[in-house]
Amino acid sequence: MINLVPLFGPRSATGQTTAFRLFPRRGAERWMLETRFRRPWHLETWPQANRRAKVIYRAARLLGDLGLNLPSRRITLSIGNDSLYAQLRGRFDALGIFLGTPGPNRKVVVFARGREGAWFIKVPIGETSAALAQTEASVLDTLAGDPNLSPLVPRCLWIDEALAIEDVRAAGAIFAPLDPGEVLRVHALLFARSRSDIPLADLVRRWTASEAEATPHGHPGTARAIAAARAAARSFLGSLAPDTAVECYEAHGDFTRWNVLRAADGSARIIDWELFGVRPKFFDPFHYLVSQAILVDRLPAPAILERAERLAEGADSLDIYSRWLYFGLYVAGQVCYYSGIYERQTEFYAQAFWQLETWTELLEMLCARPPGDANRLGPGAPKNFGNAQ
Repeated sequence: MINLVPLFGPRSATGQTTAFRLFPRRGAERWMLETRFRRPWHLETWPQANRRAKVIYRAARLLGDLGLNLPSRRITLSIGNDSLYAQLRGRFDALGIFLGTPGPNRKVVVFARGREGAWFIKVPIGETSAALAQTEASVLDTLAGDPNLSPLVPRCLWIDEALAIEDVRAAGAIFAPLDPGEVLRVHALLFARSRSDIPLADLVRRWTASEAEATPHGHPGTARAIAAARAAARSFLGSLAPDTAVECYEAHGDFTRWNVLRAADGSARIIDWELFGVRPKFFDPFHYLVSQAILVDRLPAPAILERAERLAEGADSLDIYSRWLYFGLYVAGQVCYYSGIYERQTEFYAQAFWQLETWTELLEMLCARPPGDANRLGPGAPKNFGNAQ
């Protein structure tokens, strides 16, 4: 069990004993729900971003109506009288707990619904997740003052040390794919407000600053996958001139199908801004496509390249070379960031392998398939990185 002191208070605190269901019954612990609740409020923290998730959610709701639950095991915990959870109990009618995704960024998320509406309350359990919460709150406050972007972001407020984010579904937004034109529109809005040029050498230094201090993962297979991905990233980045001017902007950073909802008019409603920061141009649109392709659709690297090419064709500011360049920078940046995260976590999951292996293959294909820009890369190179043979 992860550290729940930030939510429930220290074990020595005076409190009330409460029974919870812990989900799933076997395997990694992911959710908690008080036994007094019939509805699966914990699953409100599980974005219904694909058909499987929607089916499980609807089945769980139906079971709840019948007084039944998904497979779980019962545990008893003490809730401190002065704890955050005790405060939430007095303030909201329904509560469900997600125990977070493993890794140094891990946090607890509590779904809370009551007279004040519905909120997702992010509870930091370490210095890293606390810093991410501060970043997200600052970003949301800033974007709320931008007339172009304020309709796209949720409200937020602090409840003690936890950041509460408005549940945008209450206003009719749903988990559904955005039209490519809307994905590009959101990117254009963010890019226009924060565009800058950064020399490639400076960008690479930022991405690789912590590599020298990295300790190889204790699991040999994991260490090999990380090393292969880093080697592919170095190969791609090393093929570029160090003084290459990289167009950058302040991007969402985790612009995925499960962090971007669609309003009734088709426009985006964007949550989880904690990874907001400077990224190469077109980072968010590429991430919207690639994250779904790897983690949900399990597409092979050639198919991902073709989809990335089609998406980038919709951006007037990207010529053939720029599509190749910025897609490669997107993948290389992901390798640099997540390799460091994966090295620091002991609980390693299959999705991380999927990403490392696919990123490695994508970068190897990009190095082998530069676009046919005679002025930059010489004659005879393939015309299109997405469907070249």
